[in-house]
Amino acid sequence: MSNRIKYLLFDMDGLLTDSERVTFEIWEDIFREHGYHLTLDFYIRIIGMVDTQIKDIIAEEYPGLDAMKDVYPEWDARYETLAPLGGVPLKKGVFELLDYCDAHGLKKSIVSSNYLHWIETILKADGVFHRFDHIIDGSLVHHGKPDPEPFLLSMDEFGALPEECLVLEDSNSGVIAGKRAGMSVICIPDLKHPSEEALAHCDAVLPSLLDVIPWLEKHNKELET
Repeated sequence: MSNRIKYLLFDMDGLLTDSERVTFEIWEDIFREHGYHLTLDFYIRIIGMVDTQIKDIIAEEYPGLDAMKDVYPEWDARYETLAPLGGVPLKKGVFELLDYCDAHGLKKSIVSSNYLHWIETILKADGVFHRFDHIIDGSLVHHGKPDPEPFLLSMDEFGALPEECLVLEDSNSGVIAGKRAGMSVICIPDLKHPSEEALAHCDAVLPSLLDVIPWLEKHNKELET
């Protein structure tokens, strides 16, 4: 039986923030400085992979470039400079959806594989860190997405039921994790289009966070009639 949605569980990178595009632009500059051309198609292909996988693929596609030595340290330094200055902007509809949640008494959490340092730094600079009730970051989980553990931890923090929770995700692993947790899931694609498996786990695929508001209105209204 469906319940009213009372809790929204937000991913951060690629969902709340345009971090994937920012990272691509930084990587593009770094590759250029080393004499290579990084294409968006190649970058999209490696999104979501672990660092060791990315290192091997870069070594194969860009001989002579060492991701662990040439890319990651420089990316960290540049990202560390940008993030506190608002250089990782919010995606369309963030403020409107947060305002809607506040007006209708809906609780909000961040459930991210990223770490608290980055979450706090970026979202404080963007002016929304204080608007979430709690944060589940990568350091708090034993099994990350697509395992449901991160979303179940957030649910327990709220004292909620799975059917009262709505997961907002852009990634395949996040979508699958949310559905495995027994929750409603909306996918808002970022640079990488969701896989067929992920699409099969979605209750909706929407263009932006702004479009979540009419979905919530319709979902909760249908339960009242």
